[in-house]
Amino acid sequence: MKYLISNTSFLPIIQITLTLGILLFALLVPQSGIGWLTSILMYGMIGCFGISIGYHRLLTHKAFKTSKFWEYFCTLWGMLAFTGSSIGWVGVHRDHHRYSDGIKDPHSPWHHGAKMLIANYGFEPNKWAVRGLITDKFHLFLHKYYFGLISIWAFLFFYFGGLNALMYWVLIPGCISIWSSTISNYMNHKWGYQNYTTRDRSRNNWLNAIFTFGEGWHNNHHARPGDWNFGHKWWEFDLASWFVRLMKR
Repeated sequence: MKYLISNTSFLPIIQITLTLGILLFALLVPQSGIGWLTSILMYGMIGCFGISIGYHRLLTHKAFKTSKFWEYFCTLWGMLAFTGSSIGWVGVHRDHHRYSDGIKDPHSPWHHGAKMLIANYGFEPNKWAVRGLITDKFHLFLHKYYFGLISIWAFLFFYFGGLNALMYWVLIPGCISIWSSTISNYMNHKWGYQNYTTRDRSRNNWLNAIFTFGEGWHNNHHARPGDWNFGHKWWEFDLASWFVRLMKR
């Protein structure tokens, strides 16, 4: 399978291009409050259902069992985050746990510094590590045609809704998702407190937990990666876990 390469390799180009394009859009085009609210709601669906629940807790860690409907529903939302297909994303994150804060960690701030805020992972997935996904025709299809599918999604919004629809419904939520991912990866191993002693420098950070739907309780997660509920103290609010309770079998 020669096409089984990581589509996360293009993230820096996508991230920088989207950021510059959105800045120009914000400066040159009259803005809509409803439009920006729509972008935030779209980011909520992408970040909560797509990344936190789908890509992370379900596909990467198999922290809970659910139906194929919910698995594919969350995967489709995750695809819209502009951070790669499920196969590429899961491959990166499994290596993050395997080599956490080591030299082979794809996104450790202790080895890559602030440059990791630009999502340059330079990563190729270990086929054995993602064998459960590459044998699933749905995930393999989304991986193989990832950029084509994203392009079709963007074109449809532009064709039927014009520039505003493209920006508010597709590009701005995607850009927020990329920056949310890189900033979260940086903060999760830099600032905060620890409930558990782990072999890495993972931290719990309440601010990060708010804008990533519970992902900021990162030390808890590294201590118990198979736990779908990241909030281990009563004050550690984990919004994504509320939805997992409704999905899991």
